[in-house]
Amino acid sequence: MIPVVFDPHIRPINLRRDLVAIADLIEVAFAGQMDVEGREYLHHIRQVSRSLGGYIMDGTTPETSQLPFQGYLWEEDGRIIGNLTLILVRKQQSRTYFIANVAVLPEHRGRGIARQLTDRAIAHVQAHQGRRIYLQVRADNNIAQHIYRSSGFEDFSCRTTWVFSEHRRIGEAVSSGTKVTRRNRADWPQQKEWLNQTYPSEISWNLPFSLDRLKPDLFNNLKNFLNGFSTRTWSARQDDRLIGVATWESGFTGSDYVWLATSPAWEDDAIRSLIPVITTRVFRPQKLMINYPVARGSAAFSECGMRELNTLVWMKKEIPLDYSPVI
Repeated sequence: MIPVVFDPHIRPINLRRDLVAIADLIEVAFAGQMDVEGREYLHHIRQVSRSLGGYIMDGTTPETSQLPFQGYLWEEDGRIIGNLTLILVRKQQSRTYFIANVAVLPEHRGRGIARQLTDRAIAHVQAHQGRRIYLQVRADNNIAQHIYRSSGFEDFSCRTTWVFSEHRRIGEAVSSGTKVTRRNRADWPQQKEWLNQTYPSEISWNLPFSLDRLKPDLFNNLKNFLNGFSTRTWSARQDDRLIGVATWESGFTGSDYVWLATSPAWEDDAIRSLIPVITTRVFRPQKLMINYPVARGSAAFSECGMRELNTLVWMKKEIPLDYSPVI
């Protein structure tokens, strides 16, 4: 097999030296696109650099580091102008990786840097017997999507994140003929089934989603409380038929999540009934965030005072079992 040769400007990230420069690069590269979670991520990088800089071991890799900052850089004349974060997904049983924060300074784009960093990451995964690589890319970033598809990635899902707009607060207007109450314990089996359909395991590992935390159980509620989580759940019914269940969950950095469980057949009425109730019953509705399949319930979300934060295409690349690269 012909050895793979990579551009000499590419090198592994050194956590001890590079974290602040990586944060600065990401901030510039994604200026105008950074959401609350993105800003929290940058804050976390800089905080780790300040507090642990002298204690971070040199030579760590995505496989040996617990910090989600490892990967590869493009460096020229001592300046970092490109970055790719490569994370080993420990929540997945198979050897799975996630590519994140592919960033290139604006004045250096169009040179193929992102493509070469992506290919370097793929070679790393192959060399470490990885079997699958995931990534997310904005739905309006056609250039990045072309890069990833040309590297063998395939689309498999598309999700929209909705957030509450403080300037569009509406009253507790329940959809006509729908009754909203606190969840009954008997609603859990149907809620669980809908949640598994809406948040399948192939994407839910990248969200702060846990079925166990949402289960109606006294011991579970106590465990959530001790771990700093708080949940409240409402059910929507039409003519005594359950059409949707929504759980508000707090305890995360930056945002509170709403986990919406319903069927496509009823989701518009479920959204129009449940979201106004939640936004008027929680203390900080401006922190609400909902991750949902693209194009589903869009009009209903907007009517309830939600706005689209971003829409991300999920892509993945399967690595053949018999592949053994020479690097």
